[in-house]
Amino acid sequence: MHRTISRLALIITAGALLLGLILALDLIPFLRGGYGWQWPYEPEDLAHVLPLIAGVAVYAVGAVLLAGRSRRAGPMLAWAILGAAILPLLVIHVRHDDVLYELFARTAAPFTTGQHQAGAVVEWDAGALRDWPDVMQELDEVGNHHVALSPPGLPLVYAGLDAALDDMPALADPLRDELMPYQCHNYALLDYSSGEWASAWFGILMPLWAALAVLPLYGVARRLAEPVPARWAALWWPLVPALLLFAPTWNTLYPLLSLGAFWLLLIGLDRSITPPVPAVALVTSGALVGLLTFANLSTIPLLGLLGFYTLLHYALNERREPDAPPWTRPVIAGLWVGLGLALPWLLYGAASEANPLTIVRAAMDNHLDLERAYWPWLWLHSWEWALFCGLPLIALWLIAAVRRATGWRWRGPVLALALLGTLIVLVLSGTARGETGRVWLFFAPFVLIAAAAELHAQLAGRPRLDWSAITLAQAGLVVVLAATLNVIQTDYDPPPDPPGDVPAGRPAGVTFGDALTLAAWDAVAEDGAITLRLDWEPSHQLAEPYWFSALLIDPSGAPMDEAIVWQPFDTHYPTTCWQAGTRVGETVSIPLPEGAAPGEWWISLAVLDGESGSYTRLASAAPDGVTDTQVGLGPVLVP
Repeated sequence: MHRTISRLALIITAGALLLGLILALDLIPFLRGGYGWQWPYEPEDLAHVLPLIAGVAVYAVGAVLLAGRSRRAGPMLAWAILGAAILPLLVIHVRHDDVLYELFARTAAPFTTGQHQAGAVVEWDAGALRDWPDVMQELDEVGNHHVALSPPGLPLVYAGLDAALDDMPALADPLRDELMPYQCHNYALLDYSSGEWASAWFGILMPLWAALAVLPLYGVARRLAEPVPARWAALWWPLVPALLLFAPTWNTLYPLLSLGAFWLLLIGLDRSITPPVPAVALVTSGALVGLLTFANLSTIPLLGLLGFYTLLHYALNERREPDAPPWTRPVIAGLWVGLGLALPWLLYGAASEANPLTIVRAAMDNHLDLERAYWPWLWLHSWEWALFCGLPLIALWLIAAVRRATGWRWRGPVLALALLGTLIVLVLSGTARGETGRVWLFFAPFVLIAAAAELHAQLAGRPRLDWSAITLAQAGLVVVLAATLNVIQTDYDPPPDPPGDVPAGRPAGVTFGDALTLAAWDAVAEDGAITLRLDWEPSHQLAEPYWFSALLIDPSGAPMDEAIVWQPFDTHYPTTCWQAGTRVGETVSIPLPEGAAPGEWWISLAVLDGESGSYTRLASAAPDGVTDTQVGLGPVLVP
């Protein structure tokens, strides 16, 4: 049968292509923001973007084939999960060759996200939960601004992971060793335990956790729509720009829990299900929302969506049924959800002896300190959220919402209209403070469901190319946004380059502990000092930034009064950066005492573990089997 494309799909696709061109060339900078905040326009060259183009193309073509031919949900869901897990990595690769490094930096850097860092540095045993508003202020002062706006939920998750992994060193140590080379010079991180390093893997794997939203997305869509639009909605999830561009932030995980809460709401509102299952489902739905708000107060608007949907579902559907329930039904449903919502906060208050309202007040005070002009940002907040959801899908959702708003005799799912009402109230409230594309990502799945249902209704069973065209247009916008906008930057410096070895002609072969081997050394006395060259071979990835000590011994065998103690390369390339299988050479100048006696001097060299002033010497072993806590290097002729 000959397939064509409808006028609606043609208009949406052409508009998306035009918008993509405008964004790619930055013809209208205002589309990137303004009035106090704007995303940086940093286009990448084609060579860096080609892997993303290829990956998005493969996914989109596979999605089109599965949507049109597969009768089973399994392959389609697997393809969507795979795409949602892999495409964020290709987006990161556009600007960063080492994807794992960037995932780690975005997880661990306090400025970029902050939850992992807060989990490690907050003193939980010192009343942090009770005094969380004070902790928020302290974190804000040291640059951890995101946690300064939030309850303690996510730092607590990391703190729990830290403790659990510290109890499993066989697992934590290898996980730490994989990450330490990325920030081997970062002394704040070097104070972390193995578990605190290893827990960063939970954030690194966030694209995988976020991809699992495909499952509840399909489940919710199946309760509201037919199988075909449910498949479409699930296959669109990996093409939501915000999901890909903002990986691996926690915002990409919130949709999974939001969909779970909404799915439970639908079960609770289903009159065909025998009590007490609906009440349990509603309480559990509220509890999921409560956990979300305990993680981040920016998820509070999800309650608006649940409330609007409950009221509209009653007013437009249930009230018109022959056995219509009383008007108290949505009120009772809201009370059940409210009970669940309160549970996490009540448990927190009971465990910490704190007043949860103090956290809300402190967070809102910090949040509203960000100045945003009200009227321009009515547009900018709406536009950014729509842009990072995907304009083709937003267009379909708005069409669906308008049809519901103007067709009061229509009965069926009211999700599109409920979402529109929620967004209108949220935008007009003026409580947003920018970056809504990331912050409101938990609304995106509901856009997909409404858009897919609307497109399916528009087609009315006719075999058109609309879904394929809109999917490809959405994919094109993903590529344009990833290639032109740099939306995440971290405050971490990459690790330093290895310094290489130094010319050292005297072999040594002395090992210090199980950490380092002094392969060779050399020394020469000149200009009132001994220039000492040391060539080291690390045995493995070192977890400690070792110190070195050198004590001069004069020709009579008398040691000098004080040794010099240093960290390699003045802390810029500590031993935690040294890699097994390489040589690291360093040149150190050791001042001779004034009037140094001529003759053969010796140097007592030691490797120290611990902070300055509380050292422990590593045991040394010479090739001849002699053990000690130091090695004598010499003689060095002083003229």
